[in-house]
Amino acid sequence: MEPEFDPKLESLLSDELKALPPVKAPASLASNIMAVLNARARLPWWQRSWWDWPLTAKVAFVLFAVSLAGLAGGGGHILSESVTGYSTEVWDGFNGFEESFYLFTPLMDAAALVWERAAQPFLVYLALFAGALYLTCVGVGTACFRYAFKRA
Repeated sequence: MEPEFDPKLESLLSDELKALPPVKAPASLASNIMAVLNARARLPWWQRSWWDWPLTAKVAFVLFAVSLAGLAGGGGHILSESVTGYSTEVWDGFNGFEESFYLFTPLMDAAALVWERAAQPFLVYLALFAGALYLTCVGVGTACFRYAFKRA
């Protein structure tokens, strides 16, 4: 069942609201707003919103995030064949230093094997588990807050 619509009601309410006197803002409102804006403007760039960061900091952050994602994913998801081929060419330029790395090759191979077989497959599950724990904490915290401050 739909409620009945009275076309006169809209015009009546509009006329009554227009007849009301304008509401005066408190005298301290403008000074409080300006104080908050000035305090935000004095914050260091890293405590401001990401959109207010300098361009170099944004670019560095994006490059760091992409490289971290590439490291976590083994590089195959982020880097294309041309990028990995170029990095192979650059690495081949360091052949003179290759002999010194032979000492650490077994250790690096073991670390890569542990990363590939043990840690990397569980990153997704770990991220999902951490997200579920986060959402659980938010939900329980919200419920406790609402219970503590509920109105009788």
